[in-house]
Amino acid sequence: MMQERRDKEPTRREKRRLAILDAAREVFLQQGYGATSLNDIVSVSGGSLATLYDLFDGKAGLFRETIEQECRNFFGVLDSEDIAALPLREALRLVARQFFDGVIQQPKMSLLRVVVAEAPHFPEVGATFYSAGPARAREIVSTYLEKQSRRGLIKVGDPVRAADVFIALVLGEYQMKMLCGEEVKLTPEEVDRHLGYTLDLFLKIYGPENLELAVQDANACGV
Repeated sequence: MMQERRDKEPTRREKRRLAILDAAREVFLQQGYGATSLNDIVSVSGGSLATLYDLFDGKAGLFRETIEQECRNFFGVLDSEDIAALPLREALRLVARQFFDGVIQQPKMSLLRVVVAEAPHFPEVGATFYSAGPARAREIVSTYLEKQSRRGLIKVGDPVRAADVFIALVLGEYQMKMLCGEEVKLTPEEVDRHLGYTLDLFLKIYGPENLELAVQDANACGV
């Protein structure tokens, strides 16, 4: 048992890698990609430039891994197979809440601001973020909707387009406000009302093909 616990502990190399990623996220958010040097990151994380290059192959690789780690953390809940077992509305609400909290109400939006600001000068920054973030979100939601459509719970002819509609409804005008530097302050009740309206509208657009199954699904959610 003691050996098993030791086997699960991060190695020294992994601890160093995580420390550098934490420092990189902090510095990139404060200074942006272009203005950040690797020495800035090493001064926060400790260690050496040699270690950083060994682990990430330079600033571009480090920024890419920072983005990908943020996205893995964000999509962890959405990738869970447990969502597939939930009633439709409950699952959609969980996904909607994850998107709204993660993009609008948490500091991850600051990373998006960095990407938007830097992409004209460093196109690879925008491409990396889009691939790991929005494109992955689209894939996860469209795959889920396609499965539910096959079950007859919704009518989705084009799962990718339906995923775009769902995400757009969830983020709404709030995403643009955040990108423009406006603070979005919503009470928990206001967020609940927004998400409830989003789900009502989405399910009205993509109404269930099998009404009996839809009623059973709604009853399972307690609605």
